[in-house]
Amino acid sequence: MDFQKLDGIAFRLMGKRKSHFEREVGAAYFHGKRTGKGAVQLRKKLVPEDGSMDDILLCAGMFHDMCKGLEPHSDNAAFLCRKVLKDELTEEEMELVCRLIAAHDKRHPGTDVNTVWEQLLQDADILDHYGSQGIWMSNTYYVYHGQREMAALGEFYFSEWDKQCEMDRRKLNFDLSKQIFDEKAAFEGGVIQRMLKEAEGDYLL
Repeated sequence: MDFQKLDGIAFRLMGKRKSHFEREVGAAYFHGKRTGKGAVQLRKKLVPEDGSMDDILLCAGMFHDMCKGLEPHSDNAAFLCRKVLKDELTEEEMELVCRLIAAHDKRHPGTDVNTVWEQLLQDADILDHYGSQGIWMSNTYYVYHGQREMAALGEFYFSEWDKQCEMDRRKLNFDLSKQIFDEKAAFEGGVIQRMLKEAEGDYLL
């Protein structure tokens, strides 16, 4: 695969548009690249003997959310992929990439409904929403909703965040993914706690 060309196509489709009002321009493009890379990192830990699907994981990650906001976005993205990447992928590569894209939000943890490759992409997709990226998304959300003060972050983190974490953690397929999730969530929660204290003018020492 020519990832320079694929990146150009991904940027043309997603790099200058907003998939959500409260996300930055190009959010789906940047998220896609991180998700593909994350899926390969998980593969190296969980299936270290088989790197044959790395290019497929990277490509599927790049394009998995290109129809975000047009539901069912996973099926629509797989359909569109066949059109926009028809000159870039072999028939076999296309089938594999589209299968992963179509399955990325059809999660069945604890079952063998999805292949390990689909599960890797699913977990990388969830993990990208936490840690530093979670902090970034929370801040951009409040900026786009009226540039409220930093203390307003508590409205989400004290009321909804724990439930969201619990729900997303249950969707993960691998114990390693859960370990990564726990580390990311702990980091994010700690940073937010500090932000909320400093929003009140408090010092930590």
